Amino acid sequence: MSGGTEAAVPRRAPVASAPDPGALPAGTTLRFLVLVVAMAAATLEMLRDILRPYPAQNVEFVCEFAAGYDPGGNLIDNVTRSNAQAAAIKECAKGAPVTPDWYGLAGSVVVLLAATAVYLLLPRWKRRRRGLVPLHGRDPQGEIRAEIARLAGAAGVRTLPALVVDLAALDPGAVVFGRAGSRTLCLNNGLLHVRRSQPARFQAVVLHELAHLRHRDVDIAYAVTALWRAFLALAAVPFTLVVGGSLVAAHFGWFMGADAVFWPAARPYMVREIATAAFLFLLVVLARADTLRHRELYADRGAVALGADPDVWRARAEAAVTQGRPARGVSALWRSHPSWEERCRVLGDPAGLFALTGVPLFLLGAVTLVTGNALSNLWDTRPAAWLIGGLAAALLTVSVWRAALYAAHRGAPGPSGVRAGLALGLGLVCGGLLSGAGIGPGWWPAHLEPLLFPFLGAVVYVCWLAQCARLRLRDMPGTLPALRGAVLVAAVSGCVVAAAGLGWWLGEGQLWLAGDLYHAGGLEQHIRQLFPGPWNQVEQYATVLPWISSALVSASAAGSTPLIAAAAVVLWVYPAALLLRRPRATGLQSTVLAGLAGGVFGVAAVAAVMAYVHSWRPPLDGRGVAFGVVYMWWRTVALWTGAAVTAAAVAATTRTHRLPRALAAAGIAQITALAGQFLLQSADGCLGPLRVMGNTCHWLPDASWSLTELLVQTAAPAMFGAALVATPLARLPRAERPSAPAEAVRRSWPIRIAVGAVAVLAVMSSVVAVRSVTGDGTALAVPNRPSAADSNERVGSFQLLAWFKMSGRADMVALASRYTELAKWIKESADAETGAVDGSTLRPVCTGLTRDTVTAQHHLGVPDAELGRAWSTLLAKSRDAARECTSVLDSETDDVQRNTRMLEHLVDAYKEAGKALSLLTDRVTSALEQWPQWKDARNR
Repeated sequence: MSGGTEAAVPRRAPVASAPDPGALPAGTTLRFLVLVVAMAAATLEMLRDILRPYPAQNVEFVCEFAAGYDPGGNLIDNVTRSNAQAAAIKECAKGAPVTPDWYGLAGSVVVLLAATAVYLLLPRWKRRRRGLVPLHGRDPQGEIRAEIARLAGAAGVRTLPALVVDLAALDPGAVVFGRAGSRTLCLNNGLLHVRRSQPARFQAVVLHELAHLRHRDVDIAYAVTALWRAFLALAAVPFTLVVGGSLVAAHFGWFMGADAVFWPAARPYMVREIATAAFLFLLVVLARADTLRHRELYADRGAVALGADPDVWRARAEAAVTQGRPARGVSALWRSHPSWEERCRVLGDPAGLFALTGVPLFLLGAVTLVTGNALSNLWDTRPAAWLIGGLAAALLTVSVWRAALYAAHRGAPGPSGVRAGLALGLGLVCGGLLSGAGIGPGWWPAHLEPLLFPFLGAVVYVCWLAQCARLRLRDMPGTLPALRGAVLVAAVSGCVVAAAGLGWWLGEGQLWLAGDLYHAGGLEQHIRQLFPGPWNQVEQYATVLPWISSALVSASAAGSTPLIAAAAVVLWVYPAALLLRRPRATGLQSTVLAGLAGGVFGVAAVAAVMAYVHSWRPPLDGRGVAFGVVYMWWRTVALWTGAAVTAAAVAATTRTHRLPRALAAAGIAQITALAGQFLLQSADGCLGPLRVMGNTCHWLPDASWSLTELLVQTAAPAMFGAALVATPLARLPRAERPSAPAEAVRRSWPIRIAVGAVAVLAVMSSVVAVRSVTGDGTALAVPNRPSAADSNERVGSFQLLAWFKMSGRADMVALASRYTELAKWIKESADAETGAVDGSTLRPVCTGLTRDTVTAQHHLGVPDAELGRAWSTLLAKSRDAARECTSVLDSETDDVQRNTRMLEHLVDAYKEAGKALSLLTDRVTSALEQWPQWKDARNR
């Protein structure tokens, strides 16, 4: 499948100045890199699962259970509890050995070293296994050697490889093998027999192998073979034996890798691990076959270019016996050699060697998300996004430019990127479904809608790259340095955007597959606490609170990330720069004017918001922080609307380069609208029916600038929304109109001023975006004590025992000791008749009780609803009673009533401790008795 082209545009004359597409890395090299990444991801995942220590020995694993983790529960609940007690979990596992995540990485290095050894030894092994003999024994007169030397000279191969013959091979073929500096050309015995009867066939076969040497892809073929064999021997087979064997054994009650107690909850995860590994194995198989097929097609084209007769390929295609079309189409995906029909088709039209084909792009998308998730678990989201997103963007950029260059040479429209983007998006979706964190034990996530973000985002991204490449090629000099510079700029721009999108998806986006994390995390309640106001009493507050706690917070969290802010700027500054550097200013004036008009529309939208809010604004003393948050929401909506409407209008009405011009106009509109709202906000009190925050006329630029910086954070992601809106509209058919002749288009002074305005606006956008960044995103707000997990009996018992082992036992013993001291003090030192208190002996008890309760409150909460309430009540009463005791003892006056009330509170906390500690002790004892019985049940 090739990238879509704009069929409505007629074929134009070839661009003579366009550089040769062969100057960029070949498709074989790009496919090999995809294969390497796919194999690395598969190896990393498989070896990490194999080498992972038994979970019960992993302290971090136990701490997660102590916090309420339920392997069979809802993912969003698990994430919420984990986030709520993140500090406590970290403290729980501090200083203890955890799962060594580097096991998988170290295993991958071992596989790489093994592949290197196979690569070095494979040629020698191949010679010995097949019993190859030197050519001079079959060519005593040296005729064949002389002919091969002549063909090698014509092919530009300076060093003639060693020539050998495979006596056992009767088909008329040949193969080149060996590592760099030690190449060997092996001629089949059958090829020697047809040299005189079919000289054209002999010449075609030899030139095909020499083309491999000319293209320097022999190393790629042997590297692929070496990696494949090392991967099979050291990753795929051990994973199948260990994990697959554990699953089968556990199914029949022989628990090799899964404890009987956890087996019902562990089964879905083990099945998913095996399914993910199978998918990764399939990716490796497809990437390997696609790389080797593409290598053969390149060699065919090179052989014909060197003088081989294309009729040789046509004769083989006519003589070949083919399967039915459906079976042939499926089997072709994993064949290492293309069919003769495909070879003839590529020789007739080599566009397939340069087009954006679907299989490698699907593989690239799947590998990107699988590898990104693996590395984000191993390191961190940001470096994983930069590394994997940057690599994927670089490969995709080179592929897009190769396709665009080839189309320019043929005088055809370049790739639109729609079909290629669909293939890439489908790969991202498949990779996300099998490796993402938002799925849980089920086969499907709770919400499939968030998958539209990577799917549609891939389409927009590839279209953006393709349209910008076509725009740049229109007037680019045909020199190699100019080509490399243009591709480098495109790759850097693409890397920034790809890393931002991948980082957002790995960090937050895929968690939306489980549901609304902000709502589950109690963000609405948190907003009510941070920004007091009539959220439930006034309709204008209540209706927008769900949007504020979800959409506004998400946009602010994304916009406050430096990488996303930079990517939003790059999305429109890069195409705007391409428009600026063109020798002719065609379309630039209309783009700038459209952007300014869109900015005016955005300012008008902000003014409409101000008029709306003015109609129901509360009195001056009621315009607190809650009112400001609601106002911020509506201003964000206005700015998003302005950018989206501008992008849609330009994409729907322009004739050429629609997507780049639409994004450039949207960026100009957004900056203009931000500048306009800054002026409106600065003069807020002077605007009559548009007054919102003030009642009197004052010019307040400082306050307005602070609000504008916050608004930039929420408005920055609007450029991604504008791209999503503009991309489908840019594909609508247009009526063709004759282009203005080049000499008729001149750089008038208005256009020069517009060019300067675009440059200034770009600088302003970058400065404001960077200046407004305050951190790496907004953390999820969560309750102080989330509800405990509603788990089955066995998992619940293990959670309780985990809590008891990690912190509960120490806290229970500490509190019991303090209350024992209190009981002893009451018995020996308290005077019930006079109410006198011996502070010297009571103070250590109260001080210690305060310290112990505060420590326990910083530890993990009890992962049981009933016990958690009792424990929280005990800690709260103990803390309050101990603090009151300390306060009374620190007082200089001796108030009998106050002393009595303090003692009553201490006694009340003592009684609460008796009930809570007794209940906890009984439940822990019961769990300790049941646990061995459950574990022994597997032996019966």
